[in-house]
Amino acid sequence: MRIRVTAAALCTAVLVAGCSGGGGSGEKDSGAAAAGAGSVPGSAPAAGRKGPSQPLGAAQLESAALTAGDVDGYQITDYPVKPHGDSTARPAACQPLENMRTAVPDPAPRAFQGRLAFSGSGPGAGAATTIGLMAYDRSDAEGVLDGLRTALKKCTAYEGGVPARTTAAAATAPDAGDEAVAFALHTERDSPDAFVVVRSGATVVLFCTASGTGAPAEVPGALVSAQIRKLEA
Repeated sequence: MRIRVTAAALCTAVLVAGCSGGGGSGEKDSGAAAAGAGSVPGSAPAAGRKGPSQPLGAAQLESAALTAGDVDGYQITDYPVKPHGDSTARPAACQPLENMRTAVPDPAPRAFQGRLAFSGSGPGAGAATTIGLMAYDRSDAEGVLDGLRTALKKCTAYEGGVPARTTAAAATAPDAGDEAVAFALHTERDSPDAFVVVRSGATVVLFCTASGTGAPAEVPGALVSAQIRKLEA
């Protein structure tokens, strides 16, 4: 029961304040994150893969989302609340990153399904990963990924969203779905949060991991693989 209560509390914090569950100051990590944002490694669109090409409805997203027992070592629960808010980044070039931090992308998805995965043991113990499945028209889904890549080329730091400066850095994206983008956001006085955004057909899947330990977070590959595999099944 303790894990379930903790997971729900972490999830609520993520959706109200963005994916930010760190601890500790980590000032030197902030500089390192900004220095790494010059290039945007990631998987290019893959013509051979076949994710759902049409927008999924709410019931289809529900069926495609991970549930308890799907991934060994993780407790998976529903979001207790839905993402909401209108947070402005300054400069505007950073807005797509802030939109993902708050799980409120532009354009808004046709349907949304959220999960929280909590690891209670192993190297990732104490980390919480929020997973958001978002249904789009395919062109809009592609535009969300394009917008993130463009933002990561131009944006190293921004103000807005939370009352502190946030630095941004591109990361190596997994080979998942049709294309993927990965990055870290580091708000002052928190540890860096890790983001992976995958497009599979017309569906965009957001993964955000907050370590909760003060150390930089890492999105678990097992969760990404399991969720995209279930979506594409």
